[in-house]
Amino acid sequence: MTTLDRIQLLAESAQSPEFLGNFTDQDLIDWVSAELGHPETLDSFTPHGPLMSRAIAPQAILHIVSGNTPHAAIQSVLRGLLLGSHNIIKLPSSGLPELLNWLQQLPPELQKLTETHTELTSDHWKSPAIQAVIAIGSDDTIAQIQQKIRPDQRFIPHGHKISIGIVSRKPHPTRPNEEAGSFKEAAKLAAKDICAYQQKGCLSPHAIYINESVQGDALSFCQFLAEAMDTLTRNEPASQLSLSEAGSIRNLRETTRFRAANTKSTNEFAIWESANSLNWTVICETSPTLKLSCLNRCIYVKPLPKNLTELGKETQHLSTISLYPFDLESAANISEQLPTAHRICPLGQSQTPTLFWHHDGFAPLASLVKWKDLG
Repeated sequence: MTTLDRIQLLAESAQSPEFLGNFTDQDLIDWVSAELGHPETLDSFTPHGPLMSRAIAPQAILHIVSGNTPHAAIQSVLRGLLLGSHNIIKLPSSGLPELLNWLQQLPPELQKLTETHTELTSDHWKSPAIQAVIAIGSDDTIAQIQQKIRPDQRFIPHGHKISIGIVSRKPHPTRPNEEAGSFKEAAKLAAKDICAYQQKGCLSPHAIYINESVQGDALSFCQFLAEAMDTLTRNEPASQLSLSEAGSIRNLRETTRFRAANTKSTNEFAIWESANSLNWTVICETSPTLKLSCLNRCIYVKPLPKNLTELGKETQHLSTISLYPFDLESAANISEQLPTAHRICPLGQSQTPTLFWHHDGFAPLASLVKWKDLG
């Protein structure tokens, strides 16, 4: 099969837009061209400056995927199929039915390029055909896998990552004393990012930072966010929680209420929560330190400090920063101040990157191929 043959099959069988987004054959052609320079360079030698070059895909790619969200696993396998590699998929112990369903719906020609396993044997690790390994999981899992990688294998790790949002008041373009946007609009977009995939993915925000123009803006935003979370959850109910997950939310709520009752400042801690359920929780804190949410639609709202180093050590794990309002100048400025984040996007789009994004800074296709040059 040529690259264009695989592109046509993938486009014709496009499904699961909630995991991959909607794309056409031209989108895939443009993606291959953007990363590899020419849509047919996987099939033949194409011009590369004064040379003729050809991209060589791995004979086989081992995908070790996690169970927290299916979209990263499906996207990883899509990239392998597009390159034409054989794809060996190590499933998590909890299973990943969304991925299996997606594989079953692929055309037979593409299904032949995939196989799934619940366990990996020594033969897998020794196989010379497996020339690249993509691993998605905790930092401990990544470290264990890295010890098994051979020197000749390409290793693409996707470890522990978290995301945040940053909201500013939006000045009107022609009337500086008025606002074109609003906290209400921003809150709806933030709720969309928070609720997707039960907040369990690397692109899920753990905190929304408010660039306060007046003291108390963070509290004001929480009111709108609580309303938006309640409305969205009524339309898109939360999935059933495990006993452990439910216990974590109850503990977070009780701890926050206790701290709020025992602080001198009434504004240091505040909490909004879904009535008679664990569907969503909004916590306002004055401390700027970024910390992990217990997930499942629990979000911190904090004032944005002038010195972003005050966000603390968790910023080393930043994946995506979603901005409201979004413009390239503001995005570039935030990127300089928080350089560990590889993606800055509009608020409301944190969980829906395009095909062209660089996952954790890796070019998804280009990072897997090697090259042959003539000339």
